[in-house]
Amino acid sequence: MSLVFACIAPHGDMDLDASLRAAMEELGRRCAATAPDVAVVVTPHSVHLDGHFAVVASGKVGEWETDGAIAAALLEAPVPILGVSYGGNDAQTAEFPLDWGTEVPLEFLRPPRVVVVAPARDRPLAEHVQLGRVLASNRLLRGKRVALIASADNGHAHDPGGPYGFDPAAAAYDARLQEILASDTLDFLPLAELVEPAKADSLWQLLVLQGAVGESARADVLAYAAPTYYGMLVAEVQTAA
Repeated sequence: MSLVFACIAPHGDMDLDASLRAAMEELGRRCAATAPDVAVVVTPHSVHLDGHFAVVASGKVGEWETDGAIAAALLEAPVPILGVSYGGNDAQTAEFPLDWGTEVPLEFLRPPRVVVVAPARDRPLAEHVQLGRVLASNRLLRGKRVALIASADNGHAHDPGGPYGFDPAAAAYDARLQEILASDTLDFLPLAELVEPAKADSLWQLLVLQGAVGESARADVLAYAAPTYYGMLVAEVQTAA
């Protein structure tokens, strides 16, 4: 068993553009066809820990049961990573709050169990790629069929009336992302020079995805739209399964 499905899924308002909802519904069908046992969601909107990645160790995240074995195995990754829980003192019975970066993709991709992972923007980008490699390793997958969801919205400075104002880097970032997805090399590191002025929240999750699927993977972009101040892209990414 192995990584059977991987995707880039936005976490904004899908009803702002009809193509986005249709694409996410298709992504859900494709995910279901691979019959994953668990989905690992890499989200920028869960807990933030200084200098560390995080994996939710609570027994549940919102309504979703956590796969404790994979969560525990991720804590052995050779990067600074901590387990986090919330509420009850017994992690197995605790329920962690459901952030929108996890909630929105799971409305469409509904695996039996989840593992929620938070990236670490103050850690080197190479460590995000390394975490992705660990995540896709046979030892960590432990005989399970795993889906990987990179929860990601892109440039957040498309609209001068938005909370981040306007910067042409937002459109440039989104365009470069689409160029990378259409190319022969799945390497998201060139986005780094635009990520700050673009106010994008996707780079770190994309690098985890890159590490998991490898640079030779191919992407099928199902939709892209920037109907408001942030850009949203839906894509399935090839896995080795």
